[in-house]
Amino acid sequence: MSIEQRPDPRVMREICRTIGKYEIKSMLGAGATGVVFEGYDADIERRVAIKTLHPHLLVGKVGAGLLARFKREAISAARCNHPNIVSILEYGQHKNRPFIVMEYVDGISVHRFIKQRRRQGRGISLRRSLAVLSGLLNALHTAHCYGIVHRDVKASNVLIARRSNQIKLADFGMARIAEHSDLTLIGSLIGTPRYMAPEVRFGLEADARADVFSAARLFLELLKMLPDSTKCPRAQLPEIPGMPPGNRMDYSVLYPTAFIPVLVKALDPDRSRRYQSVAELMRAIKQALPDLHQPQVPAFTAAAPISRESDDGFPASGDEMDWLTSLLADYLGPEATMIMHEYESRSTSADNLALEIASEIPGQEAQQEFLRRWQTMSLSRQASIEAKQSQSLPVNGRSNRLPGKVLTRIGHKFAHYFTPISKTFLRHTSKQTTK
Repeated sequence: MSIEQRPDPRVMREICRTIGKYEIKSMLGAGATGVVFEGYDADIERRVAIKTLHPHLLVGKVGAGLLARFKREAISAARCNHPNIVSILEYGQHKNRPFIVMEYVDGISVHRFIKQRRRQGRGISLRRSLAVLSGLLNALHTAHCYGIVHRDVKASNVLIARRSNQIKLADFGMARIAEHSDLTLIGSLIGTPRYMAPEVRFGLEADARADVFSAARLFLELLKMLPDSTKCPRAQLPEIPGMPPGNRMDYSVLYPTAFIPVLVKALDPDRSRRYQSVAELMRAIKQALPDLHQPQVPAFTAAAPISRESDDGFPASGDEMDWLTSLLADYLGPEATMIMHEYESRSTSADNLALEIASEIPGQEAQQEFLRRWQTMSLSRQASIEAKQSQSLPVNGRSNRLPGKVLTRIGHKFAHYFTPISKTFLRHTSKQTTK
């Protein structure tokens, strides 16, 4: 069941203000088979997501099959304890209505994220797309290790946590467990056609290779959103023969050339020629990464340019990260915090970090303005630090020379003005400070 459909207020009248011990706060979404609510567990003061089935569907043989599949979803997801999989907290019934209690993910689905970016006229960076794919593949690998095939991997079932940017795979409603494959016969054609592997669409028994196909299809959707400014070689995807109608492959888009062979193999309609496991797909993508040749945002020409060559070995400090976040918020709003979470683990200087983060801002002029403002802020801060350091230095003897690390920083900052011999010049000047 997808939770991407617009909630119907009438559904709220079907239920009480509580489900089990959980207080109902709002409706997150509704689908053909059920509803997802935001709930609250007062005992431990925690927000949760509660998934229920429409009562009118739980009638007769079809209803019994749907109920069995719903319970199997809870069992499937509960088995898979992994950071990239939405955790199942409880399964129960309230007034003869089954429900599943899950962890509440405060974030956005990849489906909505893509729609939002398209509506704003903005792309999705290659880094962001790879981060989504990596989290998804890790989740699927864990599920497959437990003998569980998701079978309904699509953009609306992959969530991005707002603060941590953690990727979460949800909705195991179509999952197949090896020892209970009969429970997926009902509703086996439920799903989004363009993400479904051909064998799933044709009602054949699906294994891990079906999830490989769906994950590659989702990756294709993300790569379709690459910004025009992404400077890596691109090519059209060759037409894949035997693809069933409804998969809506867009062969007119230019995708990163390094990923073309990987995508063609992962999307092969014949699963015997596809990657045989998620692990194989992960390895193929990793091997393709060195061939991307994606340059960074070009340095602006006004004032002293920030360059990768200026990485002096000092990772960005907490203060610098805060300033970068604040500055980026002027261009991207609240999304700046999410983006900074993606970059905070990078062990590189604040200047190099600014270069990479600038690529998240739409429009080259805005990117250059961001870098200019960062450089002004950075130089002002450094001058203030160096002034304080010089005031605190002893006034007698050789110890009055500027420390080597400070000289290195000044040399890099002012290299544009002092030419390549700036470091020698600065060291000579520092020796004169006692005279």
